[in-house]
Amino acid sequence: MTVKKSIPCSLYDIQGLQDWLDEMALQGLFFDSFSTRNDYANFQTDAPRPVRFRLDPVGRNKKEDARRKEPYAQMGWQFVDTLPRMYYIFSCEDPNAPELHSDPATLAYALNITIQKQIKSLVLMGLVITLTVAALAAASWKYLLPDLILVGNPQFLFKSGLSIAIISICLIIDALQIRHLLKTRRALELGLPLQAGRRWPRPRWFVSYLLFIFLPLFILPNLLVPSSNRQVYSLGETDLSYQWPSPAQLEGAGPRPLEITPHTDGYVSKNRSWFAPIQELSSINYWVRFPSDPAPGPSNRWLSVQYDQARSLKAASLVFQVELEDTARTLRNWAKWSDHTCHITGPTDLVPQDWPGLDRLAVAQYTQQGQDAWTFAALRGSDILVVHYTGSTPWEDCLPLFLKALDEQS
Repeated sequence: MTVKKSIPCSLYDIQGLQDWLDEMALQGLFFDSFSTRNDYANFQTDAPRPVRFRLDPVGRNKKEDARRKEPYAQMGWQFVDTLPRMYYIFSCEDPNAPELHSDPATLAYALNITIQKQIKSLVLMGLVITLTVAALAAASWKYLLPDLILVGNPQFLFKSGLSIAIISICLIIDALQIRHLLKTRRALELGLPLQAGRRWPRPRWFVSYLLFIFLPLFILPNLLVPSSNRQVYSLGETDLSYQWPSPAQLEGAGPRPLEITPHTDGYVSKNRSWFAPIQELSSINYWVRFPSDPAPGPSNRWLSVQYDQARSLKAASLVFQVELEDTARTLRNWAKWSDHTCHITGPTDLVPQDWPGLDRLAVAQYTQQGQDAWTFAALRGSDILVVHYTGSTPWEDCLPLFLKALDEQS
């Protein structure tokens, strides 16, 4: 009959494992093998009797290790199982049979190869993880940086940070275990007897995965951290930091007078982060009609105003660059989406422009849904402004209205 028992001590605790296997034999449970993931041991039941179990460190290659088994068998020690890259487990029922390593210094020398393999494995694992994380960060940097600066998706940031923390903790635990082996080797070199470490209930692998990986990464973030910091309101439901030009003002500044007051619809969203405590987006759809329009009904227009106020001038430069790259990426996507209502044609690059009183300005002009449209991104001090507009008024006539709004409440 096979009985499974959780391993109650560290796999690096040689004396602790040996003592535990010896105690199991006195209870009628005789060690047979370790599980695939080394989280529990399999025992065969039989009449209780004293049996010694010893851990023999692995050697440099399997052929040399295989040659050890014959002289060990002649001494009364039988091979039982292998703990990969660490130990071979031998058992002996003869109380008069000599120990595998009667000299502590010999066992210390044998441990060298095991320690070297564990250090090599840890360094290799750390290198692979570091390179993998670096590659993933480089590949997703254009999406990760906006989240870091503007915190648009705090749940993603939380999961990313927690993943790195869990990986780091696992590497640190492995390093501490190797440190324990180094202390064991040092004690053996000094001729000191091995001491068993403290026993603790070693969890099964699926329990460890559930408690330390799945639950923190996939359950808790969904329960505790929102997927978005943005609060969305209907138009007129919340106040903005500045009273931006209305669609009627923008259209009125153009070459043609309006026939009717625009009917507006849309929303306002707000967000905040350490770099930009104020982040406000107003998106407005409106319908206008000019006396010279041949169509019987009004035409649909769109105005989007993204305003960010940074914590400092340096933060403002960083936030502006993030918004500029995000805007450029948005325009490129709109140019690709030929079957989407946002599809645009014509030049879509944001071209740097000079404007009195602005630190930086970039403008793109294009056609959207058959109408003239433009986008500008402006930086002035700690204020960042990104405006998308579909209408007949040139950006040169609209920009002064937005700067005037900033001046009136600065």
